[in-house]
Amino acid sequence: MYIYIYLLIEGILASLLCQDGKFRKLGEYLLFCFLLFLTILVVFREGIGADYSTYVMHYQNTSDITKLTTSDFLLLEPGYVILSAVLRYLHAPFEILSFLLLVIIVLNFKRAFPYFSSNLSLSFFLYVALFFLSFNFNVIRHGVMAAFVWNACHYWLESKKVSAIFLLVLGALFHVLSLTFLLIIPICCSSKRYPIYIYILVLIFSFFIAKYPDVILQIFDRLLVPLVGTDNRLAFYLSGGHEGELNEVTFSIGLFFNIFICFISLFSFTDRKRFFLSNMLFVGIVSFLVFNSFGALSQRLASVCYIANIFLVPALMSKVRVSKWRFCFFLFAVLYGILMFWRELTKETGYYIPYQFIF
Repeated sequence: MYIYIYLLIEGILASLLCQDGKFRKLGEYLLFCFLLFLTILVVFREGIGADYSTYVMHYQNTSDITKLTTSDFLLLEPGYVILSAVLRYLHAPFEILSFLLLVIIVLNFKRAFPYFSSNLSLSFFLYVALFFLSFNFNVIRHGVMAAFVWNACHYWLESKKVSAIFLLVLGALFHVLSLTFLLIIPICCSSKRYPIYIYILVLIFSFFIAKYPDVILQIFDRLLVPLVGTDNRLAFYLSGGHEGELNEVTFSIGLFFNIFICFISLFSFTDRKRFFLSNMLFVGIVSFLVFNSFGALSQRLASVCYIANIFLVPALMSKVRVSKWRFCFFLFAVLYGILMFWRELTKETGYYIPYQFIF
């Protein structure tokens, strides 16, 4: 537990120092140390995360690159399998795979963060607080895919659509849901804000579907599931345990925080980039509600869109001109990050505690 507390303290301190020009260099040095510490936690963990043993087992059972068969691709996406197979050929330990996956995430966000964020240190802290545990310890392939998606978003807004599509395809090599953003990104890229009543009506309809999901369940069961066939990955998302009732976490503080940030952003910004972020966050909210009975699909799709939060919150903070109120906004953002980090950390199904190193 103490190692996670230290992680939060270091991240908060680094981000706080970066807010003041006099201490920015010290803050940037602490941010580098923060990233290094995160790398150590990811690479040298043992038994951390609900899926840790499964990932290790898959890695050990993967044939090397010269002996791959179709059976190696039945349960995992080809990009993950091929990367694992190359490392198996080199007799590399699982820790090298963990390191390379983290490098892929960092390299993608290295391009996306400067493009979308007006406050890199705060965005970095919020990413760690909101997504680090899940994306790097549990749903690892999903975390890699999310990084590719946001790099693709940056290229799409820069009118480099071929590069964006290429990145989305690369993301699909690690998680098939990346391909859904071939549709989502163009929808979110409107140069003008949709009428506000459209957002409100869609949100109300989404809450209704979340509360009474029979219609959406029937559509999935009767139309889409037969199309999936024997694809185990998609079948899991479409029929792997939908409950037919509203998930209790729907009405959590996180959802209403997202709704608040989304609508405040829609009214606060006029530039295309911020509209895109607001629309992405809104799509995440709607996806979470409409597909709420499909726990995995709802959470996977929404979490990628929710990354917009780590860019919108600093953008909203930058609009606060009075320094003391801007500092209060910073503290509010940090407090929210701490609450969400703690909620994820203490989940019984997360298996984050106690932290153990391999040595």
